Amino acid sequence: MAAISSAGIGSGLDVASIVSQLVAAERGPADQRISIATTRANTTVSALGNFRSLLASLQTASKALLPGTGGTASGLGKLTATPVNSTYYTATAENKAVAGNYAVEVVSLAAASKRASDLYASSAAIVGNGDVTVAVGGNAFTVSLADGANTLADLRDKINAASDNSGVGAAIVSDTGGARLLLTSRSTGTANAVTVTTSLFNTTVSQPAADAVVRVDGFQTTSSSNTVTTAVDGLSLNLIKAEPGTSTALNVTLDQKASEQAVATFVNAYNNVVKFVASQTKFDPVAQTAGILLGDSTVLSATQALRGVIGGTTDSAGAYKTLSALGITTSSDGTLISDPAKFNKAIASDFASVQKLFSADDGIARKLEALSKRLLADDGQIKARTDGLNARVKDLGKQQIAVDTRIQAYEARTRAQFTALDSLLSKLGTTSTYLSQQLANL
Repeated sequence: MAAISSAGIGSGLDVASIVSQLVAAERGPADQRISIATTRANTTVSALGNFRSLLASLQTASKALLPGTGGTASGLGKLTATPVNSTYYTATAENKAVAGNYAVEVVSLAAASKRASDLYASSAAIVGNGDVTVAVGGNAFTVSLADGANTLADLRDKINAASDNSGVGAAIVSDTGGARLLLTSRSTGTANAVTVTTSLFNTTVSQPAADAVVRVDGFQTTSSSNTVTTAVDGLSLNLIKAEPGTSTALNVTLDQKASEQAVATFVNAYNNVVKFVASQTKFDPVAQTAGILLGDSTVLSATQALRGVIGGTTDSAGAYKTLSALGITTSSDGTLISDPAKFNKAIASDFASVQKLFSADDGIARKLEALSKRLLADDGQIKARTDGLNARVKDLGKQQIAVDTRIQAYEARTRAQFTALDSLLSKLGTTSTYLSQQLANL
């Protein structure tokens, strides 16, 4: 029977412990170096991600101070449209609106076209077999009735379920002595009138299609819906009640609170960037620790560029060329401090100049929005720096695999050496015992 052996049993040498300690000593420095480098790289990537997020918020806040697109008003210079009497209409002001006062008269409201069928005994009454063509605004579709599915209710269901239904709803309404099919256009206005072509029954107009009619300062316009956008450029009138001959005043004024809030949001977004950078680049002399972004050239250059824009001048703005002229000053820690009273005074004094300070081609919000866009671009500095760090982490992972492979080989080699040493010591011990016995016998 083969003998059972274990390293260290023969000589008493603790091979497992010796090998473990030697492996730990060999692995330790490499593992520590890779671990520290990986942690730092990942932490830096995380910090840059937070920096990007704050820059994106600043970009959004800057963009909100620029003139809107597609009729959307910007936060700075937003107008409110307020009727003196909202019984007849409400109103909203878009980007192209101009402050002023208007006299609005709602002459008539837009109405949807409705047609009713002949009177039938009930919804279960047979209409007949054949085609029924319904058109709305020139867009027509046809449904067919046949034995087994040719009642008034069947006709209603077929019209509502038609895949090419061009915008009409069918319903059955009760009338004295029976029921009628009522067809209603889903859109108001004369352009969306309902027509019916069939030999099975007749229809009559129960409500004619009508366009809305509104007069602003005596000038008349029509609309197919009760939301009128063509009466005054940039104004949307939502008609509620017609009252021919009665004009009510509509006041379009600057929304000062909205402007103040938009600038406050901008200031806060900028301050968040400054505070974050300060916290991530500071050095604590007591703890002897440095922020993860201390000395990071990417963050440093980006921050310097932002400060340059904030402290710059908008020559085309007019009376107010700098933020400090609006009461927005830079404190000792680099954050902005706003004086709302001074800002509101500037708006009341020369709003056009205030608006240009932010939105002119050389305006602060315009330049900040553009700068943020460049910094956040896929080919920008921050993305390049982040990609480099991620590549570094990937390379460190490969280095760790190489270290693991080398240590495994080292451990196997060392274990084999000490196992051989243990065996040798065991044999020497046996020989020594034998010799001692022989000498004792002499």
